[in-house]
Amino acid sequence: MTECRSELDARRKKRRAAGPPGLVLCAFLPAVVAQTAVAQDVFSPPDAAARYRAVLAREPIVIDGRLDESVWQRAEPIREFVQKDPDQGRPISYPTVVRVAYDDTALYVAAICHQPREATRVQNLQRDFSYDENDLFGIAIDGFMDKRNAVVFQTTPYGSQRDMEVIDGSEFNPDWDARWSVATRIEDDHWVAEIAIPWRNLRYPPAADRFGVIFARNIRSLNEKTSAPAVPRAFTVYRMAYEAVLEGIRTPPPATNLQINPYVLVERRDETDIAATEYETGGEVKWAVSQSTVLDLTINTDFAQADADRQVVNLDRFSVFFPERRQFFLENANVFNASVTNWIRPFFSRRIGLDDSGSPLPLDGGLRLTSRSSKREFGLLAMHQPSQGSNADSSFGVARYSRNLAGQSRLGGMVTWRHDGSPRTGGLTIDENRNVTVTVDGLWRPRQSYGVQAMVSTSHDDASGSGIGSQLWAFYENNLVYVGLLEYFNKDYNPGVGLEILDTNYMMHSPAVSFDIRSERLPGWVRSFNPSVRAFIFQSADDGDLLFGYAPLEPIRVRFQNGGQIGAVVEPNWQRLADPFSPVGIEIAPGDYDYTRYRLEVESDQSASLAASLEVETGDYFDGELSTYTLSARYAPSPYLEATADVEFNRIRDLGILRRNADTELYGLNLRMAISPQLQFTAFYQRNTANDTSTWNARLSWEYRPLSYLYVVYNRNEAERLDRMFRETGEQIIAKFTYLFEV
Repeated sequence: MTECRSELDARRKKRRAAGPPGLVLCAFLPAVVAQTAVAQDVFSPPDAAARYRAVLAREPIVIDGRLDESVWQRAEPIREFVQKDPDQGRPISYPTVVRVAYDDTALYVAAICHQPREATRVQNLQRDFSYDENDLFGIAIDGFMDKRNAVVFQTTPYGSQRDMEVIDGSEFNPDWDARWSVATRIEDDHWVAEIAIPWRNLRYPPAADRFGVIFARNIRSLNEKTSAPAVPRAFTVYRMAYEAVLEGIRTPPPATNLQINPYVLVERRDETDIAATEYETGGEVKWAVSQSTVLDLTINTDFAQADADRQVVNLDRFSVFFPERRQFFLENANVFNASVTNWIRPFFSRRIGLDDSGSPLPLDGGLRLTSRSSKREFGLLAMHQPSQGSNADSSFGVARYSRNLAGQSRLGGMVTWRHDGSPRTGGLTIDENRNVTVTVDGLWRPRQSYGVQAMVSTSHDDASGSGIGSQLWAFYENNLVYVGLLEYFNKDYNPGVGLEILDTNYMMHSPAVSFDIRSERLPGWVRSFNPSVRAFIFQSADDGDLLFGYAPLEPIRVRFQNGGQIGAVVEPNWQRLADPFSPVGIEIAPGDYDYTRYRLEVESDQSASLAASLEVETGDYFDGELSTYTLSARYAPSPYLEATADVEFNRIRDLGILRRNADTELYGLNLRMAISPQLQFTAFYQRNTANDTSTWNARLSWEYRPLSYLYVVYNRNEAERLDRMFRETGEQIIAKFTYLFEV
């Protein structure tokens, strides 16, 4: 639940939101819109942007968090921080002073963040930490000053790093990692952050002498979010339409900007009847052809073996979405994103180099060319996957172009191409296959508070024929209300290099209304009252018949001043099964099933050293009953030590043709120990009784220089096979070394 409350995922959650169908909602919406017109307090971007100034450093700056270089005394202070949440526009509770400098190699940012030492809140020392649950300071930089694209650099009082790419204030790539440095220092009444961002990690036009910037600071003990300049509470702090202008900089002329990142991997596998040691080398080359264009090459692509996907117990009719983890595909990933949500994606990089079960397949290599400017962005991607076992050799191609239009609007298109060879399986030769998709997408946002984003994609596959998939998201939001509508359409859509979470022909209608009600009548320990109405209604794209639907009605959602919350949900379900459905191996007969489920969610202050969340869901489930209990607990006496536990129990009764009972349990234990943000040990254990598997993962990670790593990883998997006649065990020890060369 913590991740769903981050500022990034809050925007994604709004997109997925929906409301109940029928005349009740249709009658309710006009009243909501009329009320928001009166209660509108989302201010427009200023006609004249605030202006900040950077100064030239005439002496070397040592990144040590001490700010004893003379340039920091000469630099103009920036003090105009105001609250974004909870009291929009009011002064920050603890003063914050920022100064900016530069030289030929980097842009430097120094911040003095006042607050008592004992009020410091930092969960752990992991990279890409939670935005909501930590003290932090950071900067968003719009190098092209197009008020759309930004790169973000943030840190905690303990020097952890968080960086990402942002488009239009709502499209995020948090997996992007840049090479930058930070040092922090905690004193009795303030903490200091000193940041160096090399020019080679920023993208801007030739001879740029100004950037768009937004500074952000979170004071977690007060659950207070602030920025300079001001940004409305309804939006993320990365809405660059509100940016200030950073003047006085002189960017260096173009120079050789080449990064070479090889890796060496040694893997020892000990599986049932198989033991082997393998050696692997490969890597990536990044060449910044210009400050706006980057060429990436990969050979024997790194498969991020140091990371492991978590297991889930899937009791619904959707496929499970697992994110991309491989470094080559992460930077500029948003350039290739033409979709509105994760449900229908013409391009999804996990379709390259992974089989249907998620196991890695070797990649000979590939290239990627991306370019961004204030007017447009484009990307080209080509990869080749050799044959292995029953998997044919495959070639992949993606071409993407997007044009920025007036205001905050854009129009783009994308083509994907996949060619699979002719594998042999069981002595038979399977015909080769080609798959092509053509996509048009766009965003129209005439005002900051409302707009429409849409995508239409066609596919042609030699085996399955032609199809079409589309998405539309219309939204209106201010500080009081969010009103949104999602529409999906899928008719035989088959993206060979993409993703379709629901494998059927369907139309989906998903309206939503949610409120953020704040009043002096609420108790002082309550921040807001947040009721919502949502729905997801799926109809057949062939004949319009109802496939299934559900409508989470949330009459109670209370958020407390400390960040905790409590909510109650009533969820009617309408299921129409044309074919048998077998969750956890229990067969449910075709038929119509209408039932209601009830859910209670409770979450404590997740920034505290001891935190917990509880979710209890019960009610009917198809023709039986299902109760689910989910408990998460976290104990972190300091940012250097963190232990978490997650438990999920599912109790199924009288379900299916045979009226069967079943219990599933999913346990997860995590331990994180850190000496510094650069040297950490993590251990993870998971037990899933639904498929009788156990997973162990232990990892030592050392970032011995920026973006150069040494990993030592131990994996163990155990699973019952052939109706528990024997237990299959697999062990894996990996040592992986990467080194980033810069030329």
